[in-house]
Amino acid sequence: MNTWRACFGTFGVLLVLSGRISAQDDLFSVGTLRAATPATDEFASPPACAAGQLAVCVGCKKIKICTATGSDADNPKQLCPTDMQYCNSDEGGVCSVNPDSKAECVAAVPAFNCTATGMFPDPYSCTGYYFCESIGATGDAYKCDPGYNYNSKVQLCQRGFTGCQVANCTGVTSIFTAYYGNPQYFYYCKANPDDATAPKQPAMFSCGSGATINVKLSKCIYNCPREGLFKKDGSPSSYYQCAYTAGVLVSQEKKCPTAGQVFDDTKKTCVKGPATTTTPAPVASLRKLSYNHW
Repeated sequence: MNTWRACFGTFGVLLVLSGRISAQDDLFSVGTLRAATPATDEFASPPACAAGQLAVCVGCKKIKICTATGSDADNPKQLCPTDMQYCNSDEGGVCSVNPDSKAECVAAVPAFNCTATGMFPDPYSCTGYYFCESIGATGDAYKCDPGYNYNSKVQLCQRGFTGCQVANCTGVTSIFTAYYGNPQYFYYCKANPDDATAPKQPAMFSCGSGATINVKLSKCIYNCPREGLFKKDGSPSSYYQCAYTAGVLVSQEKKCPTAGQVFDDTKKTCVKGPATTTTPAPVASLRKLSYNHW
């Protein structure tokens, strides 16, 4: 009897753990990998303004204002602002956070330039993120499942998550802007060199885990656990130096002095080697999260 109870107790624990892991896997998701297909500037046959219309969508992200003066060719066109980057015909020809239902707009994914390795939130949408394998590469675009939004703190899609806002370059005056809800990430609002009237576009950066952007100082501040040297996640050739200054433990971001060097967090020095990422792929992150959070 005691042996049976012991076996049942072990089996019961396994059942409970299994249920919790399943619930966790349902709460979090890696989403779906998407092809990085940029939206066309204008549709092949953009619609003309009709009588009584205020505006029409002539591209996935471009709107035409119907001024009702002269010919349709004289009506001005412009890109939608970054906080409402899509022109949506389904909503009446307005700039929106939702893409138009046209197949070319739904499938379009903007190319993402990787400024560090690891995961990045999509600056244009709460329902997506990018995975960067190397600096300077184009990130792999992931789309969250319906009902899920990307949570940059756990680096996964989370069911019912509402703590997200898209990057907004409208009226920005500072050099860098902290990403809403997680100042580990930040962005620079980049102007279009070929069109001064076009809305500025956000370029995403990361301070790495354990650090946040100080917008006033325009630099990352690492939360030093103690004195010493610590790697900067996502930037293999960078590290943080923590030391006491006037009795206060402060950090300074440093770069390896020679091109081709990376910071070895075990040896605590710069060594010659490839700048590879140690960030796990999204699927591995989900597996680790599922077991470690219970």
